[in-house]
Amino acid sequence: MIITAVRAIPLRCACSPISDALSTCSMRQALLVKIETNSGIYGIGEAFTYGAPLPVVQYIIEKQLGPMLLNENPENIEQLWNTLYWRTIAHGRRGLILAGLSGIDIALWDLLGKAVHLPIYKLLGAVSNQVPSYASGGFYGPGKGTAELALELEGYRKKGYRNAKIKIGRNLDRTGSPLRYMANQEWSVTAEEDIIRMETAREILENGRLMVDTNASWDSYTALEFGPELIRLKVSWLEEPIPFEDLEGLQRISKELPQIPIAGCETQQGLKNFETMVRMDALDILQPDIGWAGGFTECRKIGAMGEAAGRRISLHSFGSAVHFAASLHLAASMPNTEMIESEENPNSLKTDLTTKPFEADQYMNFYVPQEDGLGIDLDWTKIEKYTILN
Repeated sequence: MIITAVRAIPLRCACSPISDALSTCSMRQALLVKIETNSGIYGIGEAFTYGAPLPVVQYIIEKQLGPMLLNENPENIEQLWNTLYWRTIAHGRRGLILAGLSGIDIALWDLLGKAVHLPIYKLLGAVSNQVPSYASGGFYGPGKGTAELALELEGYRKKGYRNAKIKIGRNLDRTGSPLRYMANQEWSVTAEEDIIRMETAREILENGRLMVDTNASWDSYTALEFGPELIRLKVSWLEEPIPFEDLEGLQRISKELPQIPIAGCETQQGLKNFETMVRMDALDILQPDIGWAGGFTECRKIGAMGEAAGRRISLHSFGSAVHFAASLHLAASMPNTEMIESEENPNSLKTDLTTKPFEADQYMNFYVPQEDGLGIDLDWTKIEKYTILN
């Protein structure tokens, strides 16, 4: 079996505006990767792009990385990963190059699973066929105040979630706030309003776990100022309080707020970078993104490194159905998985691309798809509907 084609498929759909501490999204997008072989079997993956122009990453995959794979054996996944990584080392290592590599890697594992007739999580060494999840939502938006946030969280509870994460930090009036540099500065709240939002969430979740995410919009001093409120409200983790480059700042937060675990970083990439953060005690809970941090091949190493260091792992997942399926398989193969992110914002690219939905029990523990590879049946008519024509 040899690889005959590598193709990137850019998808986009409209959505109601949602904002985190910095960014605003009114259009969801995904970049799928399809790897074809002379046997007729294909693999599908997703390169996560964090809003980057899809044609740029499509070009990287189809014109730079893809040609290196042609006529190669797709079963040699570790060899191919290193080939792509080292041949782009001078200008790669991170960013969109590693995103493209991640999407390719997911597709290769999907292809291998189909070839040997096993779901990926069993190829990796299954720990469980279910993965606990938390509801990821609580964004800012037009006309969305505390009452609307409460209704949203009540909906999650009725659905079966016991744990949820909300956004905080969209504070334009805060000294040094990077929101002032963003294109959309609407729906900003004060720090006091953010505390009320957390209090509302804490009340609705009752004994469940409340996580908060600032999307790296704070500095370490702001995090320490919020510390007493985070402790009072029994926040289970503080996610990406500051940019991951500020390792000393993360160390300071961890040292002075030992009651609040620091989670991150969805925007970090690669084993060595996560290893450095763990070694410096900058992170308590690891949150790599499989479509960004290096695919199955690199992320399972990040998980193993975290396990050896006594760290829990909770995968970031904010993409399409392909991304969520890959995240489920990886999470189910790692013994230190705590929970997986289950995005609850409306996203047709997650809910409308497969012939059947993902299944979960009454507490929103997701069942890992049991068919070959990623185990999902894509509706290619729907994929064509969302495909962007360049």
